[in-house]
Amino acid sequence: MRLQICKTGSGEKAIRRVRGAALLATTAIAVSCVTPVFAQTGAVAANSERRGGEQGAARPFNIPAQSLASVVGAFGRQSGLQVTLATPSAGNVRTNAVTGSFTVRDALSRLLAGTGVNFRIAGNGRSVIIGTGESTVDLSGAAGTTVLETITLTGKTGRNSLTGSGYQGTPDWVYETPASVSVVGREAIQSAGVRNTRDVFNRVSGVYAGEGNGSFPTVSPNVRGLQESGRVVVSIDGARQNAQRGAAFGGATSYTASAGQGYVDVAFIRAVEIEKITSARSGNAGSLGGKVEFRTVSADDLIADGENKGGEVNVSRGTNGYDFQGSVLGAVRSPEGPLSFVAGYSRTIMDEYKIGTKGEARSTALTMKDLLGRDGWSTFFKGEGDFGDVQASLSWMHQENDFVQGASTVIDRESVRNDSVVAKLDWDPESELIDFKSSLWLNDNMTHELRAERARYAAETNLDMGLRSFGGSLENTSRFDTAAGALSLNYGAEAFRDIATSVAKSAKIAENPTFASSYTAFSPAGRRDVASLFLNGELEPADWITLSGGVRYDWSRLKGSTTYYNIRSYQIQTSIPCNPVRANYTPLDYYNQIFRPANPRWSYALFLARAWSNISAGCMPGTGVDNPPIPVTEYPSYDVDIDRTYSAWLPSATIELKPVDWFRPYVSYSQSLRPPTILEAFFAGARPGDSPGYEYAPNQALRAEKATTYEIGANMSFDGVLLDDDSIRIKMAAFRREVKDYIALGYLVTDQVLDRTYTSFVNLDGTTYMRGLEFEGNYDARSFWIGGSATVLKTEWPEKTQVFSNATTTTTGEIVAWPGDVAPKVKLTLDGGMRFFDEKFSLGARLNHVTPTQSRVLDTEGNLREVTDPYTTVDLYGSYAFNDKATLRFAVNNLTDRKYIPAASAYTAPGRTFIATMNVKF
Repeated sequence: MRLQICKTGSGEKAIRRVRGAALLATTAIAVSCVTPVFAQTGAVAANSERRGGEQGAARPFNIPAQSLASVVGAFGRQSGLQVTLATPSAGNVRTNAVTGSFTVRDALSRLLAGTGVNFRIAGNGRSVIIGTGESTVDLSGAAGTTVLETITLTGKTGRNSLTGSGYQGTPDWVYETPASVSVVGREAIQSAGVRNTRDVFNRVSGVYAGEGNGSFPTVSPNVRGLQESGRVVVSIDGARQNAQRGAAFGGATSYTASAGQGYVDVAFIRAVEIEKITSARSGNAGSLGGKVEFRTVSADDLIADGENKGGEVNVSRGTNGYDFQGSVLGAVRSPEGPLSFVAGYSRTIMDEYKIGTKGEARSTALTMKDLLGRDGWSTFFKGEGDFGDVQASLSWMHQENDFVQGASTVIDRESVRNDSVVAKLDWDPESELIDFKSSLWLNDNMTHELRAERARYAAETNLDMGLRSFGGSLENTSRFDTAAGALSLNYGAEAFRDIATSVAKSAKIAENPTFASSYTAFSPAGRRDVASLFLNGELEPADWITLSGGVRYDWSRLKGSTTYYNIRSYQIQTSIPCNPVRANYTPLDYYNQIFRPANPRWSYALFLARAWSNISAGCMPGTGVDNPPIPVTEYPSYDVDIDRTYSAWLPSATIELKPVDWFRPYVSYSQSLRPPTILEAFFAGARPGDSPGYEYAPNQALRAEKATTYEIGANMSFDGVLLDDDSIRIKMAAFRREVKDYIALGYLVTDQVLDRTYTSFVNLDGTTYMRGLEFEGNYDARSFWIGGSATVLKTEWPEKTQVFSNATTTTTGEIVAWPGDVAPKVKLTLDGGMRFFDEKFSLGARLNHVTPTQSRVLDTEGNLREVTDPYTTVDLYGSYAFNDKATLRFAVNNLTDRKYIPAASAYTAPGRTFIATMNVKF
């Protein structure tokens, strides 16, 4: 339980003015420092539809009578608000039971009636302060009333909030978290008019969409320069999306960043939470640089306050190949009962789009022709149970996607099924020693690819690639009041297993089974186990400082076998040398045995004089034959059994200061370990073709990547700066990450074959450095808003490209390829807009600027070579709420029709696209 002192009393207005002036001064200093770097600042906007407060409408409550200290968790969950509690002296006050549908204000009035404890609703209706002198209920005259100094309680209730006053409607708990965390809420997602799920990352600081193929409906975010292969964990309610495909897409010739195969339908997502640094908490096992979690909708998101059923329909149509995106979601709740159910269906149809026409930027229009359409549908089910202290849920998201990949002249067809099943059980009784959470999950991904025939070297081939991942977690948080201050301990364990399968079938493979290795190279079979124990503590020795630190023990195992091949060519000589007759016969023997029977009239003397010299120089029968040599090619095979483990103790620590209640700087440190994936460990075979795979071989000495990250940042949060109902939210950070043994594709020599090199996953010899600055901020005055985000990222790779094979043989040379290109140095977004007609109508604009994507290859001046052009785009968006039930949203993306290749992408972006969405609630 983290506690934050909040000042109250008659001096509030004076303090407000002082804090406002100080805040503006601090903000001006921060902006002036950043301006030279962020010359074309940018930010995202989904603020156009931020709620004016969550307390106005009725909602169901089921809270038994209990102590005030214990009621905070239940009220926070059921109201969806951040709850503030008074000092511990009020914690033992007995509250009233509240059962039925009420507004937040009415529920609080009933809850606290007769207790002598006051409350106040603050933060534009998004937080509740219990124990303040500014009562909204006239309880001040009640016996025993005490005006108490308030303490913000974020331990059990924070992350339930959906929206807030922050950037893109970010909830306030983000600005109370001393770490680099970003949240994209449901309203932000719906307002953005996204074509692909990955588009939600485009305006988040430090994060890039990381797309490698225009048609793939996949998610593989790049966070602070790290991407792919589990470096950043992607999950749906904790179910990890671990499927990988390292193959090159879109006609490229090298390994690219499109390997990530996370499938997420945003129609069922309530929020996306992005953590850019690892910690000693659940969900970080095997992660090198953070995690991205998609949280699915619940019944509370669909059922209006005071109702037992509800739902919504979304229908989107657009121009430029945006044919249709639609969904329907419905929810029911048992009257006065603990159970609720959600069900939904989603459909997406996208066609070929046209690229922009403005500008001279390079494009991939010819390469990607006929490769951009896709067709998909999804279903979603969730059952929830609220049994007071016990919360339970079971969800299932099923997705089917059909799309294409390949080159412009040869198209391969993909059909993907992805099932994510998550079961959760939480127990949060009155005891401060127990806040228990558990989960079990399964993610089953199966990709079927129909590879078209390639003339002269590959027959039509069917390829089935599967990855089944399952795991679970257990954790508990215990809270104590100690002599040193409030202490909370979070501890637990998590584990998961990946099982990969890969089968290739064709007429050629049926004749030569070894040919399959050339098709399964980038999706090999194997097994990986990952487990983690973690302990994290948080201590608040004074109201102006919070200390936290922890340790995680990560362990992993890779087990399985793979086969690689060599190629050996030689010629078989079929000529037979001459065997002279004189070497086999004396003249007399030849005369008597061979010559005389055929020539009886010849005398021996005549034979010697006229015939023997020619006969003796001749060849024996069957010799002296000159035939051409016969070429022979062999593919010796080498079986490799892999059973390797990796483990490490990984500490982390954070110090947060609170010199004033609106400014919270912090510093943090963490270590992380990423073991190799199944793809990296069992990599063997060759590029697809009808021959045994003799190009790639596994690296039996491949080491895990290990990173150390340092971060310094600050949160700034304040209401009523210039106006009574305005707000400012700012989050900024600077970081430095050092990655040792970074894994890429390179060359090695195996122990079994010493006369040639193979392509394999190898460790870079040296340290990779990633440094950056990040900023997200928003000012909201209700009638208008202005916000933005900025990212500066610099990546330095080891100068030495020496790699190691099996710890015995060393080879030197260029690295073959890396997982994706280097994210751009600068990404800026500036967003602003206005609200009209009692906030029913909003209109916003967004300016985006991104510098070129880079490669690992150096130019003549020693800098990373730029592989795309910089670009600046403008988007318009807005909404009109006809009533509480119907809202029309619209967006014009790439208003100026710029031609550009998005950051870390292999495909040119769509040109000007208009999208309209109708949202109807029922």
